[in-house]
Parts: sequence; structure tokens; C-alpha cells
Amino acid sequence: MKILVGAIAAAAVMSVAMAPAKAASFSCMELEGRPAAEVRVCNSRWLGALDERMDSWYRRALERARYFDQTVTVRTAQRSWIAERNACGSNFFCIRRAYVDRIRELKNYVEHV
Repeated sequence: MKILVGAIAAAAVMSVAMAPAKAASFSCMELEGRPAAEVRVCNSRWLGALDERMDSWYRRALERARYFDQTVTVRTAQRSWIAERNACGSNFFCIRRAYVDRIRELKNYVEHV
């Protein structure tokens, strides 16, 4: 009985992790030809949620950057981060780490600049 409950719980976790998601910073409608990392974000609720969080902090950082004439710097850093995230391919843990690190960077910028 314990094995059955464990198997059901594991299946539930995997179905949530693999369920389609939406991403805030790019469209998940047309995935053909998109980088593997973006496809993975669109196909994972967890990564999709991280993308939405990152997008929220990025927008706040851009707004903050306008006050200090640093918009170009923030946008350049974001483009660089996107290239780093895309280098993860479809590796869930690499993509997750990229998002967690970027959210931390953006939050730090917004709160301390």
C-alpha cells in the first residue's frame, strides 16, 4: 500500500512538472524553431512560474534603471543572461539555476540601486 501511495505521489509530481505552462517574457504559442530552453520553460509549470517572476523583476529593474540612465546596461545584461539560459539546452536544473540567479540579481539591483 505504501508503495502504491508513493508511486501515485511521484506520478502527480511529474505530471505537474511536465504540464504545459505559460511564460511571461516570451510567447509559448509558436515553439517551432525556439531555443530548447524556451521550449522547456513553456512545458514546465515550475519554470514558467520562475519566468513570470523573473519578468516581473526585470520590468521593475528597467523602471528603476530609467532614473539613473542605466536602461541600456540592464537590457544588455538581460540579453547576456538569455544567452546563458539558452546554453542550458533543455536541462531543467540548469535552467532553474539560471532563473534563480537572475531573479536574485534583478532583485538586488531594484532594491539597492
